[in-house]
Amino acid sequence: MNNFINIIQIIQSRLKYNALAANKWQNKRFIWKTGGFVATHRLKAKDDLSIPGIQAEAKACFMLASMGKHVLRLPENIPELIDGTSIDGIPFRKLLKFKPNEPNPRGYPDAYFDGQTWDFKTSTFKNEDSLRQTIKDGRKAQNLIFFSPRMIPNDIEVLKTAVGREYGSRVKDDTWKELPNLYYLSEYQMIEVWRK
Repeated sequence: MNNFINIIQIIQSRLKYNALAANKWQNKRFIWKTGGFVATHRLKAKDDLSIPGIQAEAKACFMLASMGKHVLRLPENIPELIDGTSIDGIPFRKLLKFKPNEPNPRGYPDAYFDGQTWDFKTSTFKNEDSLRQTIKDGRKAQNLIFFSPRMIPNDIEVLKTAVGREYGSRVKDDTWKELPNLYYLSEYQMIEVWRK
């Protein structure tokens, strides 16, 4: 029975993948084994894979698709087009985080899946202060994924300490609510590190 349910889910995923408009989405890739896929919005800048962060984002998206996720890589830096763009049927403006009373968003998240926005980061996991700064930068999305090609258990502990300190520094003024949920992705597993 489970195999039958899995086949139905994969077919439903393929239908969703096929329904992505070719005039909006490019570089699409479907994973038959899991039903996951990756598609890049045409308004997203072309990937420069010589940049480690962009290379990590591309690899992380493929890994997530291999886990069965429907990953939509989002447009970026398009303030004049915010109102004319929708993602998965949701106006792009609704997916962005805005500071109070400001017309421009905090920044542009990298991807959308599981009904939420996601930003991807890489790190050497050696400097706690730089991790805290990276976590603050991730506030443009609901979730932040630190990507590492290989699982290193100490990385997770360093991340937990950094987010704990950042959270602690924001308790008094209640700005901890602005922080994204934090995940660690490596070797085809996504580990929740911190969640609001």
